[in-house]
Amino acid sequence: MEKLLYIFVLLLIISCDSSDSEGALPVETPNETMVLDATGTLAEETIEEAKKIIFGRWNLSNNAVGGGLRPAIVTTSIVANSTSCEFEFIEFTDDDYILEFDLDGESIAAFGSYVLNEDSDGFVTSVDLYYEVEGLDIIIATLTDIIVTEQNNEFTATFTIELQIPDSFEICNNLEGTYNGQKEEPMDETNSADANSNHFRLLKTWTLVSIIEEGGNDITSDFNDDICLVYNEATGVDDYIVGCTPTTKLTLTFSPYGTYTFVETGSSEGTYVDTDTWEWSDESQTAFYVGELDELFLITIESLNESDVVFSAEEDGKKLFYTFSIL
Repeated sequence: MEKLLYIFVLLLIISCDSSDSEGALPVETPNETMVLDATGTLAEETIEEAKKIIFGRWNLSNNAVGGGLRPAIVTTSIVANSTSCEFEFIEFTDDDYILEFDLDGESIAAFGSYVLNEDSDGFVTSVDLYYEVEGLDIIIATLTDIIVTEQNNEFTATFTIELQIPDSFEICNNLEGTYNGQKEEPMDETNSADANSNHFRLLKTWTLVSIIEEGGNDITSDFNDDICLVYNEATGVDDYIVGCTPTTKLTLTFSPYGTYTFVETGSSEGTYVDTDTWEWSDESQTAFYVGELDELFLITIESLNESDVVFSAEEDGKKLFYTFSIL
């Protein structure tokens, strides 16, 4: 059965110190961590200042020093048949990260929380990236020697990455090394919108509460079961995987750099991660597009406050309402 997540997915199937540097333009945002122009060496900074420095989306494609389709259920089958693995980007929000890989032209993403470690003097020594596997958070990567610099309003991060990816992802472990990442530009609204705007209200991690069809039919449980369905070519219908545990939690994160991330967890079929782009449809900030320019899909905001949001979308001639909350 299709749903809001897979409406997003369908589009792809049918994509020196921590103060402002001399040349950078100061950027004010309503979020203290969301400093868009911070620079510095993390080994000389406290955790609070270090989070400001790494905040943002950093392009890692082909940026090792010296050296398709985005959505995927992250299981061994995706990696097993791949012959190459490269980094695409890493993005840091307030508390979470997105790390995207390219596997033979097909993109998969890891998403989770990150932790900044400090020494006895209170300075940051490393950043650990956590990922949920079978209900447990494990460290899949550690970043060290992180330095962010600015020149002509362009920001560059240099860091060393050590990988601890599970054995089934062994092909990606050869990516260890030192990288330069260019910081991407934030959305225009991130620089210009009011602190009380829908733009900044939306920039959170939301947890799915319900999916309701117009008329009142609750299809949330059907949605959670989707991960347990597999298409049967012989019969032409979806079969339910015997013994499968459905999704127990879904989160939706919007970033100020135009990235959205869906994460489904709790299923015996693994963790589902889908990441792509979003943009406002107009200045009213009451609806937004997801997907690429050639395949945009409109999502309408029915209501939005600091703790709850309701989206609506047309699907197969039906209007569906998706409620998310801050839990």
